[in-house]
Amino acid sequence: MNARDFVPPIAVAAARKLLGRKGKRQQYPSYAAALAECSDNAYENRDIVQVVLEKTKRLRAATLYPHVNATSAYLIVSLMQKTVSGSISVVDFGGACGYHYFLARGILPSKVTLRWTVVETPEMAKAANELTNDELSFSSDLSAAIARAERIDLLHTSGTLQCTDRPLGYLRTIVDSGAESILFNRLGLTKGDRNVVVIHESMLSWNGPGPLPEHFEDRAVRYPFVFPPEAEFYSILNERYDLAMTFEDESGMFAVPGESIIGRGLLANKRTSHAPGRAHFVRGVVG
Repeated sequence: MNARDFVPPIAVAAARKLLGRKGKRQQYPSYAAALAECSDNAYENRDIVQVVLEKTKRLRAATLYPHVNATSAYLIVSLMQKTVSGSISVVDFGGACGYHYFLARGILPSKVTLRWTVVETPEMAKAANELTNDELSFSSDLSAAIARAERIDLLHTSGTLQCTDRPLGYLRTIVDSGAESILFNRLGLTKGDRNVVVIHESMLSWNGPGPLPEHFEDRAVRYPFVFPPEAEFYSILNERYDLAMTFEDESGMFAVPGESIIGRGLLANKRTSHAPGRAHFVRGVVG
């Protein structure tokens, strides 16, 4: 889950000035090289994990969700399409401490049963285990989570691929999962022919839903970002899935000098074995 799911644009702009980034980012030859420049275990930083956990626990206790942003709305709409069966199985890759599960559970009819598996880093998954219930579970292994699922109605990922060391490798695992539908929210891609590896710097308070808990001091945190090539992304996806919807979403990307980085969101449905591919990405349009 990317921090900007929950931060107003005006706050993002102010924090950028505070961080002194001014849109300039150094590129690195590999994820490992970028990670070496990030202190405190990057995504597995203990403060990040604890902030996200505490924020999610507070949201779990809420009885009303007064604001649902566009990213979450696309997920809820996608889930609504699945409610006819009465039971929905979701694998949420990069789902932090289950924010989107609790949001969906609060909005979807109670008669709809959810089977929701969040796949996260080992530290996040371990911390989030205290939120496990009859519908929600956590795993640190995407392949294992997929293998355990009897079926997957929706595989959801929001701003996660570019946070991994091998985005196209994880994409391959996702495409091979057999999920009926895949929803990519907050996707960042490069129009170039190689991975673009940079370091993303944000504020601790941006992580998780809601304000920073009182006993944490806000500070900058740094972690690697990898933007995979757009052409390779769609080449892998189009092997087994047809695009049902694409939408502009720049919240999972940022400017990198000398590179053409684009933001995108899309919903893809598994192609039946007898049906030819019918939707392909061409200049931002499904056609």
